[in-house]
Amino acid sequence: MDIGTLEKRLAREKAARSEAEALLEAKSRELYLSNKELLKASQTLIGQSQQLNAIFDQALTVILLTDGDGKIQRANRSAEMTFGREPGELKSTNLYDLLDQSSREAAVALERQRDPAKKFMTVGDMQEMVGLRADGTPFPLELAVSVFELEGKRHGVWISRDITARKEAQEKQLRLEQELRQSQKLESLGTLASGIAHEINTPIQYINDNAHFLKESFSDLMSVLQAYDVLLQKADTDDQYKEQTGAVRANAEAADVDFLKEEIPSSIDQTLDGIERISKIVTAVKEFSHPGTTEMTAIDLNQAIETTLSVTRNEWKYVAETTTDFDAGLPMVPCLPGDINQVIMNLIVNAAHAIESKGGESLGKIAIKTSHSDSQVTIAITDNGCGIPEANQGQIFDPFFTTKGVGKGTGQGLSIAFNIVSQKHDGTLSFTTEEGVGTTFTITLPAVRTPEVKEAV
Repeated sequence: MDIGTLEKRLAREKAARSEAEALLEAKSRELYLSNKELLKASQTLIGQSQQLNAIFDQALTVILLTDGDGKIQRANRSAEMTFGREPGELKSTNLYDLLDQSSREAAVALERQRDPAKKFMTVGDMQEMVGLRADGTPFPLELAVSVFELEGKRHGVWISRDITARKEAQEKQLRLEQELRQSQKLESLGTLASGIAHEINTPIQYINDNAHFLKESFSDLMSVLQAYDVLLQKADTDDQYKEQTGAVRANAEAADVDFLKEEIPSSIDQTLDGIERISKIVTAVKEFSHPGTTEMTAIDLNQAIETTLSVTRNEWKYVAETTTDFDAGLPMVPCLPGDINQVIMNLIVNAAHAIESKGGESLGKIAIKTSHSDSQVTIAITDNGCGIPEANQGQIFDPFFTTKGVGKGTGQGLSIAFNIVSQKHDGTLSFTTEEGVGTTFTITLPAVRTPEVKEAV
């Protein structure tokens, strides 16, 4: 091969090599740029993934990812905290095991009716159910699910939130509304009772005055009748008056004057006694009702108890005897008179019902005692009724809780009494009880309260 041919071949190889080097350089640069873009995209994806993971774990709402059978594939920290589980404990747990039996069935039905084509949930999709803490304690929650398919397999994204606080707030609101209605009802009844008592008081005064007049007049009339009787006895000795005296004595015998002399004073005394009792009841009703009193007023608790015993007499007189042991040195106590009267009334009526429930041939006993220290006054109301079963002792102050039969209460009395004492008066209402033996309810109230209160008149 001659030199010319070799030179041409060498030139071609150099050209090919240069072209190859240029192509390699271009591809290397292209690869470098692609790799740089991939690295940037990878870093972006890592950042987004970390961001999504942070959002997922820090979300205040419970988020659970499940497979088609409900097995949890991933759970955020809110889910673990809500259900009381340790980190990672929920993974591989079945979501339906976190719900009570009725809610499991509802959740299964909810998941089955979801269409994978529906990508988003709305607030209206949330359903109330009952979840279970790690220790089995039930709690209210809201639950919704959105389903999707990935590689031909069904998955669910569950959103949930613990609504315990909301439920408690609703119950508190309901309780406040019930108490408000009860308070409005009592205020209306108090106004009505006070008005009726005022209206009754005037005719009672007339009757009382007339009865006293009749008593005094009958005494005067008896003096006249005695004089007539002496005169009649003298006339009996005169023959010319025998016919007239005989007619007078016949009329007296027909009218049974001796019986009237004996019974009329007794009837008048009974009438006066009845009037006095009615007056006491009217006074008690007026004192008990305190219509429109919404300010703290210093009152005599001993007198308030006596008043309430009079008002509630029809509740206890057939089942119990009442005794009082009043602290003679009890100070005037600042309170809302109508509310405190209601508390005492509820406890007395409750005691009467407890004695009635226990049964027995003899009357039961309700004892009321007051006492005081420098800082507080105490009222203790004791009955020898049926007592409170141990299973119910933790619930008796709960709204609507009652063991009484129909017509014996709504379960509001003790709840309202507790709130009046503790919330409105900064006091305490407690009890001791022994089933089959009886119960003592103890009210303690501050003896001094600021600012200054008005004194009841």
